[in-house]
Amino acid sequence: MTKQLFAKLAVKNIRSNKQIYVPYILASIATVAMFYLMTSLVYNDFLVERSSTLPMMFMLGSVVIGIFSFIFIMYTNSFLIKRRKKEIGLYAILGMKKKHVALVLFLESFITSLGSILIGIISGQIIGRFVFLALNYLLKFPVSMEYPFSVEVALITFADFTFIFLVALLYNISQVTFSNPIELVKGKQSGEKEPKSSIILFLFSVIFLGSGYGISLSIEDPIGAILYFFLAVLLVIAGTYLLFISGSIFILKAMKKNKKIYYRPNAFISISGMLYRMKQNAAGLANISILATMIIVAVSTTVTIYVGTEGTLESRFPYDHNATVFELKDTEDVSEFENIVRTETENAGLALTDYSSYRYETLSGSLENNAFVVSGSSSASLIPAEMMLIPQEDIERMIDAPLELEEGEVAIYHSKGPYSASTIELAGQVHPVHQFTDSSVKNKVEEQLKVIEGNNLVETIILVTPSVEGTDSIIADYVEENPELFVFGTRAIIGWNTTGTEDDKIANSHTMDKILNEAGFSTMLDSRDANRQEWYNTNGGFLFVGIFLGLLFTFGAILITYFKQVSEGYDDRDKFQIMQKVGLDKQMIEKSTRSQIVWMFFLPLLIAVMHVAFAFPIIQKMLLFFSVTDTTLVVLCIAGVVLFFSLVYWIIYRITSRVYFFIVK
Repeated sequence: MTKQLFAKLAVKNIRSNKQIYVPYILASIATVAMFYLMTSLVYNDFLVERSSTLPMMFMLGSVVIGIFSFIFIMYTNSFLIKRRKKEIGLYAILGMKKKHVALVLFLESFITSLGSILIGIISGQIIGRFVFLALNYLLKFPVSMEYPFSVEVALITFADFTFIFLVALLYNISQVTFSNPIELVKGKQSGEKEPKSSIILFLFSVIFLGSGYGISLSIEDPIGAILYFFLAVLLVIAGTYLLFISGSIFILKAMKKNKKIYYRPNAFISISGMLYRMKQNAAGLANISILATMIIVAVSTTVTIYVGTEGTLESRFPYDHNATVFELKDTEDVSEFENIVRTETENAGLALTDYSSYRYETLSGSLENNAFVVSGSSSASLIPAEMMLIPQEDIERMIDAPLELEEGEVAIYHSKGPYSASTIELAGQVHPVHQFTDSSVKNKVEEQLKVIEGNNLVETIILVTPSVEGTDSIIADYVEENPELFVFGTRAIIGWNTTGTEDDKIANSHTMDKILNEAGFSTMLDSRDANRQEWYNTNGGFLFVGIFLGLLFTFGAILITYFKQVSEGYDDRDKFQIMQKVGLDKQMIEKSTRSQIVWMFFLPLLIAVMHVAFAFPIIQKMLLFFSVTDTTLVVLCIAGVVLFFSLVYWIIYRITSRVYFFIVK
C-alpha cells in the first residue's frame, strides 16, 4: 500500500465522518483562536501600558486557557475516537496492519490539526481586530487601540497546540495498539464503568478550596492581596477540578445508597445517568465553572473601576487642589503658604471656599506588644506598617476643637481597629495614650484621622503628639537608637477648593504650582480636574480589558457547553431508545433527562457564584489599588454581572438543550 493511498483513505475518512469531524474541527479552531486572543494580550502595547500588573494577569489567563485547551481537546478527541472504533476495528479485521492504521490516523490528525491551528490563528487575529474596532467605537477612547499581528504569539500558539494534538494522536494510536479488532468493533457500544469515588481526592478538593478561600478571608491589606491572589486562584482551580471529578461522584454515590431518594423513577434515571457519565463530564463542568468565575470577576471589577471613577477621584484628590509640601515645618511657613494660595486665587478671579492643612512625619516598622519597632529591628511583619506623627495643633485646627493632650501623651488611630492599651512604647520611651472625656471630640478626631489615612495600602498608625517638638523628640529618639535609620523629615498635606469652571481650576493649578516653587516651597501639586481625563482613559482601558476577557471566556463556556451537549446527545440516543423499549414512559424519560441536564448545566454556575462570594474580600482589597473604597458599588457591580451572566447562561442552556434533545430523538 502506498502513502498516496493512505492519504486518500485519510481524506475519505474525514469526509465520511463529517458528522463528528466538523464539530471537532470547529471546536479545535475556536479553542486555538481563544488561546491566540488571550496570549496576544500579553504582547499588546496599548493594554500593557495601562498597568504593570496586566501582563502578569494575561500570562495567568494564557496558562489557564492552555490547560483548558488541553483538557477540552482531549475530551472532544476521546468522543471522536470512541465513535470511530468500530470503523478502525473493521480495518484490522479486513487485514490492515496496526502500523498502517496508525499511519492513517496520523494523516487524519495532521490534516485536521494543521488546518485547525492555521485557521484558528487567522480567526483569532480577525476576531481580535473586530473586537478592538468595536470597543474603540463604543468606548470612544482618545487614543486608538491597536491590535497588530504578532509572529511570536502565532509561534507560541502553533507550538502549544502542536503538542496538544500530538498527545491526542498518541492516545488514539494507543487505542489501536492495545486493543484487539473485536474490542474495537464493540467499542462504541461498550458501556461506561461506574466511576470510583476517592475520599482522598475529595478531601484534597476541600483542602485546596478551603486554603484558597482562607487566603481571601484572612488577607488584611491590599499588598498582601496582590502577593497571594495568584496562589489563591491556583488553589481554587485545583480544588474545583478535584471537586467535580471526585466530590460529585462521592455525593452521587451517597444519594444512590439512600433508598428514599434513589428508588423513584425520575431520581433513578437522573442519578444513574449523572453517575455513569460524571467522570467524562467532570472536566468540562469544572472548566465551565472556572470560566464563569473569571467572567464575573473580570467584568465586575473593571466595571466597578470605571463606574467609580468620580468617587475614586474624590478619594484620591479630596480637594480641587491637593499639595504635598516638603520641609514645611514652622508655623510661619504654614501661614506664608496659605497667604500665597489666597492671594493668587483672588488674582485669578476665583474664590477660596475650603482650606485644610496638616504637617506630619513618618516611620516604617511594626506594632509588637504595644511597642512600635522600626523597620530593620522588626521580625513580626513582612510588609512594614506606616506610622504618621501629626502635631496636636494641626488636628485641632481641622476639627475646630481642643484635644488637651498632656506633655508626653499621645492619641492613637490604628487602621486595624481601636488601640486598647493604655500606653505605647516609642524608641524605648513609654507614652500614655490619651483618654478622651468628650465623646463628640473623640468622634471628630477619629473621623478626621480616618480621612487622613485615606487609601493607604498598608497598615497605618496615626500618632497625634502634643506639639511639633514632641514629634521631633520621638523621631530623634528613634534615630539615636538606630543611627542608620532614614527619615523623610517634616512634610505637609494641604488642600483647598475654589469656585470656577473646570478649565479655570486647571489653569489656576498650573499657575499656583509655578508661583509656589518660585517662592521657595518644594511642592508637588495635583489638580482633581487636571487628572480627570487621564483617569477616565486609564480606567476605560481596564474596562476594555474586562469586556474583552468577558467575551473571550463566555465564548469558551459556550464552546464547551455546546460540544458537551452534542457528544452527550449522540451517546444517549441509543440509551434513550432502549429505555423506551423496556417500557419506560417517554414523558418520564424526557422529564428525568431534562432534570439531569439542568443539574449538569447550572451546577458550574452555582459553584462559580460561591467562588466569587468567597473571593469578595480579596477583590475588595485589590480594588483599593485603584482607590475604589465604595463597598456598596463593588457589591452592586458584582451582583449585576452575576445576574446578566446568569441570563446569558440560561439562553445558552435553552439553545444547547434543544440541540441535545433533537439528537436524542
